[in-house]
Amino acid sequence: MRSRNLKRLWVAAGSLALVLTLAVGAASAAGKKKKGKPKLSPQTIAAITNAKHLMSQGSHGDVEAGIQSLGLLGTKHAVEPLVERIRAGLPPDLLETAIVTLMALGQKSSGPALIELTTHRRETVRLRAVEALAAVNPPGAEGALTAALSDSDPKVRSAAATALGEIRARKSVETLFLALDRGNMEASGAIGKLLRPGEAERLLGYLGKIPFRSLGPALGEMLQRSDVKEGTKLKIVARLEEVGTPEVKGYLGDLVSNAGESLGPKVSKAVLRAMQEIAD
Repeated sequence: MRSRNLKRLWVAAGSLALVLTLAVGAASAAGKKKKGKPKLSPQTIAAITNAKHLMSQGSHGDVEAGIQSLGLLGTKHAVEPLVERIRAGLPPDLLETAIVTLMALGQKSSGPALIELTTHRRETVRLRAVEALAAVNPPGAEGALTAALSDSDPKVRSAAATALGEIRARKSVETLFLALDRGNMEASGAIGKLLRPGEAERLLGYLGKIPFRSLGPALGEMLQRSDVKEGTKLKIVARLEEVGTPEVKGYLGDLVSNAGESLGPKVSKAVLRAMQEIAD
């Protein structure tokens, strides 16, 4: 009887030890998690509180000062109060200031608000939102920028094309080709950045079909890319020499001046030779 009771005590003690071990482990993990989470300093909390107060005032100057003070903080914690103020409504000039501030903060958490603003009724606001998406590149940016290629304003369309190239949105190449077909010149440079190295022939197929000034930026990007084979670059230069117009000659001269060593010695030599062969 006594041995049975002792056995029960040992089992209970073992269970209690296990529970205590698990509890200590959980507390330790929670402590580590809590310790790893950065805390806001009193100064930052005070600065954000003051910025919120300023942005809640009716004075244009106070609201602007509040927006700018959040930008000066340079912390991710400045995004939420700024987005709240944007969604509460701002005059056009202050809305642009707020967007530029989000761009400067560079936090991906500003993505949803910036994406919303790409459909704003004012084209200047849409333009700033597109530029900010290019700088921040949050999740969903590619879809919003691709949609902006169909914007009613040509400046917004152009900015969207440029932005897609900047964020390396390779899935948007086909849409950018459609934009190029519609005369969006900025789509050309973006295509040159995003097109697969072996697809240069597709670009060359546009020679003579669209104005050369619309195609030049794409070819220039391909000629300067390190992942494009030298043979492909030499083929591009040879085809441009075949076109042989004064416009192409001027383009090649600018390319050599601006590209520098990125062309490589053989390609640079081929460009110079092509320029000599093309009549003025």
